[in-house]
Amino acid sequence: MQIKELHNWPTNPQDAEIIQNQFCDFVIKESCFDKLDLLTAVDTAYDSDLNVLYAAAVTMKYPELTEIEKVLARADITCPYVPSLLAFREGPVILKVLSRLKTTPDMVMFAGHGRAHPLSFGMASHLGLLLNMPSIGCARKSLGGQYDLPGNESGQYNILTVSNIECGYVYRSRTGVNPIYISPGHKCNLEDSLKIVINCLEKYRIPQPLRLAHLYANKFRRASIRKQLTNNNIANNSNQKRETLSR
Repeated sequence: MQIKELHNWPTNPQDAEIIQNQFCDFVIKESCFDKLDLLTAVDTAYDSDLNVLYAAAVTMKYPELTEIEKVLARADITCPYVPSLLAFREGPVILKVLSRLKTTPDMVMFAGHGRAHPLSFGMASHLGLLLNMPSIGCARKSLGGQYDLPGNESGQYNILTVSNIECGYVYRSRTGVNPIYISPGHKCNLEDSLKIVINCLEKYRIPQPLRLAHLYANKFRRASIRKQLTNNNIANNSNQKRETLSR
């Protein structure tokens, strides 16, 4: 998978906002894919003690949703958490994990927003542009905009607008459960983003590809923490033995 190096990765919000303003108009808002056979979803898990992000990318056959490939990566965090600048915090590790894929997908789904963003340049739009690949954002929380909550029944939805421009959907994926926020990223239109996410829903609130990426990223984080604790215990025991022998 080829990744465009359009900009560096700043460590402060001010420089990140400048980059957003430079590139937001380059996002393609029409669907630009002839087929959708392979879909990759990516999500991250955060270790606050080490200030590290763990990422998992899961490629699935679409629309069957059979798993084809899974890859993992980790990276230190260099940018603070700002909801509207999530691509700068998570982008480096996400691009790192996607670069490890052996198969090239037809689309990438991100656990964040696409055009449902103050500049229509959320993480899915931003990283989709860098990947030059169709992308969709599916978030658990709103980043703002104007919308009415959909009805309480599964399958109901309303349009989400930003500055009176239709940018995404608020979709009730399960009855009585908080909605999800769907928006196209890059090279994908509104209608296709909604249809694809709906086709990826099974019995959970979150689309199955993203759900698996979320589970794998957290499993990777827990395993890394256990390994670190084990290594620390081994090191401490070795130090204690050396201290005992030196007495």
